[in-house]
Amino acid sequence: LGDEDIMGCVHNPEEGGWTAIGFSSNGKMLAEDGPTHNAIIGGFVETGPMKFDLTSKAFDGSGVTPSASQTLTNASYELSDSDVGGMVLKFTKKLEEDGEVPIKTNGENKIIFSWGEPMSFHSVYSHVKVNFMAAQDPPEPETNDEVDPVPETNDEVDTEPEVDPMDSGAVNNVLAAGTAAMAFVTAVML
Repeated sequence: LGDEDIMGCVHNPEEGGWTAIGFSSNGKMLAEDGPTHNAIIGGFVETGPMKFDLTSKAFDGSGVTPSASQTLTNASYELSDSDVGGMVLKFTKKLEEDGEVPIKTNGENKIIFSWGEPMSFHSVYSHVKVNFMAAQDPPEPETNDEVDPVPETNDEVDTEPEVDPMDSGAVNNVLAAGTAAMAFVTAVML
């Protein structure tokens, strides 16, 4: 995470297919108001990872179209060289771009992610809420009285998916999706 850019790395444990990650105003694929959501998708087109506008959930792909502004740098989508296998999507993206949801360096970001088989609907999807600065540099308590040994809630991470009843695999893949999101968040912070 820099002053103007974010470097990301998403590990998809499945080989082949496509992997997507995006920044959302509401934690959902589609915007309710404000800028159109977009996602960085690797494995969707032969030209390599690109930004796509997300305008509908149409199964024919008409709601996932290449963005007019292709500003990614250092983008790649490759087989993982780890023992785990799978695919790795890497990219550098500007924090603020016209017509896109801004990425906050200090404040809550809603990250959406999914993956699927080639030319198919996603088999895994979810979202996570992240404050990059809070995760990188947590404030130090001034006294031991300020330390809460057991947090009451886990508001910073929300991996409850929006489950499509037509996608029964989504429920079974929530843990894997949450793991992928955490891998992305960890990679961004390193």
